[in-house]
Amino acid sequence: MSLNSGARGFRRAPSLFRNTFEQLKTRYDSVQARLDAITFPERYKGTILEKWAMYWKNLVIDYKEMVIDTGRTMRDRPVRSSVYVSLLAGSLYAGARNPSETDFYDQFRRAYNQLSLVHPTCQNPIASQHLTFLERCHNEGILRRLSLGVVSFLWLDNYDKGLAIYKAVCPYLQPRYMTFHERIIDVGFNGKFWVLERKMIDYDINEENL
Repeated sequence: MSLNSGARGFRRAPSLFRNTFEQLKTRYDSVQARLDAITFPERYKGTILEKWAMYWKNLVIDYKEMVIDTGRTMRDRPVRSSVYVSLLAGSLYAGARNPSETDFYDQFRRAYNQLSLVHPTCQNPIASQHLTFLERCHNEGILRRLSLGVVSFLWLDNYDKGLAIYKAVCPYLQPRYMTFHERIIDVGFNGKFWVLERKMIDYDINEENL
């Protein structure tokens, strides 16, 4: 049943793109007709007002041609267009769900509160040590976040931002790009930081006591 429905979806794709293309073309033809109907009085011809109106008119025409060409390509190659649209939608979703530094600290506080409700002898040492490590890095002021739009990296700097000693401000002693991957301690994607999430698995189970 799923294969049949998928096949029907692919068969409907050309008609879907065709209908969308026709709707866009009709809409932009209507806009073009309204722009062509606009006329300036004789006293405004050759003035900056006419030049300004012509600029926006040509801009609309350029965008119209671009949209029509895009719609024609989507109509002629529906499968490839579906892949591109899916990738674009996925990128937009990932960008909207890219976790911020505030999201990290919220996740860290929730994990810390969950672990604090467990007796120390029952705490998972992996979760406990990781939270202690993050707390120490936060207190030292060396936690940094690098956002790439759809994904974020939590990494460790050498010194606190407010530190003004020579080693902290010298540009030749800053973290190098070649070794930057060694400083990454967590990856944020789809609304959460995954290393912290993984470290908190079975946080209330101490295998040494089993």
